[in-house]
Order: sequence, then C-alpha cells, then structure tokens
Amino acid sequence: MEPVATDPHKEILDEATCRHLLATQAVGRIAYVWDSEPHIVPVNFVVADDRIVFRSDPGHKVEHLPLHRVCFETDHVGEDVAWSVVVYGLARDVTTALNEEYERLRRQDVATFATLSDPHWIAVDIERIEGRRLTH
Repeated sequence: MEPVATDPHKEILDEATCRHLLATQAVGRIAYVWDSEPHIVPVNFVVADDRIVFRSDPGHKVEHLPLHRVCFETDHVGEDVAWSVVVYGLARDVTTALNEEYERLRRQDVATFATLSDPHWIAVDIERIEGRRLTH
C-alpha cells in the first residue's frame, strides 16, 4: 500500500491550539438530534470552567439538549487562513442548579442576539475537542 500524501495546506490542530481558538470566538453552532432529525443552530457562547456556556429562551434547545451528547462548532474564515474547532460533550441545563460551580457559570457575560424573556443557561462539558486549519 502506498503512503497517503499529506496536504501542506491542511493542519490538524492540537488540543491547546483548539482551546485557544475556541476562546477567541463569540458565536458557534450547537448540533443535536431531535425527533430523529439533526438540528444545528447558532448560539452566542463563552468558554468557562472547561465548558461551552450559552443562554437560550425556552424551546427545542432547552427541551432536547440537557443530558444528551451534542456537538459544538465554531470557526473563522480569513483571506489566507480558515480554521474550525469542534467540541463533543454532554449538555446540561444549569439554570437552577444550586452549586457554586454552576452559579459561577451563570455569572458569565454571554452576549445574545435575541431578547431573552426567560433565559435558560446551557453548559456543554468539553469531553473531546478537535480542529483543523487550512491555509492558502
């Protein structure tokens, strides 16, 4: 079997680089399965305590994310470089959790595009993280 040629314009990112890039962004996409169909929705987020944290109005995300495995992605596309970071983990609704750790998460400054009438706080444990960078 012949060796596979590597692409000099594609770089697989290590965990530290992925975490650094993840923290530079404010908008990402959360992916989950509901009613046997995949869903992907944009969310404003922050990284705190080894978790992705975002707020949401009641609805599909709040009803179907908690205690399910999800995927979260954020990226950047520039003139000469593009990168993507993907996080895999368990989602939790931490809106009413009464321990110090979750109270600290709810104090995070998470921007939002929507006007939230009854905000819920969702945290995704970062269990696995991977990324890649493409250059011209």
